[in-house]
Amino acid sequence: MVKHRWIFHTVCFLILSGSVLLFGSQVDKIIEQNILAAGGKENLSRIQNYSFRFGPTTYYLSTDGLMKLTDGQAPIITEVILIGKDKAQRNCFNNISEYSGLQKSIYQCLARLRAGLFTLNHFSNQLKYHGLKSFGPKKLYMLSTNLGDLEAEFYLDSEDYLLKRLVLKGYDEEQIKHEENHDFGPYQEIEGVKIPSSWFASQVGIRGVTVEISGVEINQPLEKDFFSNLDVNVGEVEIGQGSLKGNIVQSSFRRNILTIDTNWTEVCIQKAGFKAEDKLILQIADTEMEIDFRESFPPRNELGPGSKFMTPNRRGDNYLIYLISPEFSQLAEQLEPLLVIRIKKK
Repeated sequence: MVKHRWIFHTVCFLILSGSVLLFGSQVDKIIEQNILAAGGKENLSRIQNYSFRFGPTTYYLSTDGLMKLTDGQAPIITEVILIGKDKAQRNCFNNISEYSGLQKSIYQCLARLRAGLFTLNHFSNQLKYHGLKSFGPKKLYMLSTNLGDLEAEFYLDSEDYLLKRLVLKGYDEEQIKHEENHDFGPYQEIEGVKIPSSWFASQVGIRGVTVEISGVEINQPLEKDFFSNLDVNVGEVEIGQGSLKGNIVQSSFRRNILTIDTNWTEVCIQKAGFKAEDKLILQIADTEMEIDFRESFPPRNELGPGSKFMTPNRRGDNYLIYLISPEFSQLAEQLEPLLVIRIKKK
C-alpha cells in the first residue's frame, strides 16, 4: 500500500513537472516570437532610450527599465514623474510626493512594458501561461504576472505575436477594486522596430481615452542624471500675509476669455490666507484690476462679460485666473511664460 502510494505521488510529480516544463518552454517561445515580431533582438538592442508625446505629456523611456514623464511646454515644465525599479515619484509645481501601493505597481508595470518597446522582454522568468483566449474571431495568447499589489494580464496575437491588450487589476488602499484595459492600435515601424501607434485606455465606469503616439525620437543625448532628476521649471513663488508673487505658466485667449495659469498651488493660497469671496488686486504687465477669489469654479449663470476671478484648476494642481471680456485681447498679447504676476487682498 505504501509502495503504491509512493508510485502514485511520483507519477503525479513527474506529470506536474512535465506541465511546468511545457508551460515554461511555451512562455519562452512566445516571448522569443514577441521580440522577433517587434524587430528582433539586434534592432531592439540598438535603442538605448526613446521618447514620444501625447498632448502636453512627453514619455521618456530608458530601455533598461526606467520611465520619466514630463508635462508642460518649453521652457515650462509643471510636472515630472519618475519611475524606477524601486521608486515612483512625482514633482508637481515643486511639491514632491511618492506613489505607493497599487498606483506604484501600475506605473512600474507600464515602465517595464514601454521600456521593453512594448514587448515582454522585461517580464521574462516571471510570466504564467494561461493558453489561448478567444476575442471575437481573434485568438490571443494570455500570460500574467504579479507585481506588488498588481495582477497584470498580457494578450498577444496568436498569428503575429504582437501585444494587443494589457489588463491591470488590483485593490487600492481603500480596498476598492481597480481594473483598467489598454487596447493597442495598429503598430508602426520606426528604425526597424515596431511599436503601437496608439492605445485605448479604459476603466470600468470611467470614460476611456485614446492615446495617440507622436513625435517619436530615438537615442537622444540625455544628461547622465536625466532619469533621476525630478526638477520642474515653473518659476518662483513669494508668499506674504495676504499677498502672492509668482509667474505665469501659460495663457490663452479664446471666445473673449483670457485664461492665465499661475504657479500658485493650494499650499500658497493657504499660507497667504486667501478665503472665499475675498476681493483681490491683480497686478500683471502694466495692468492692475480687482478680481474675486473663488474656492471652486462658479456656476454658468454667474459668468458673463466683466467676470474676473481666480479659482483652482479643475484639471491640475495650480490656480487659474479668468478674465472675461473682449477688451482683454490686448492684455493677452503682452503675456508670456514666466512673466511676473502679483496678487494681494484688497
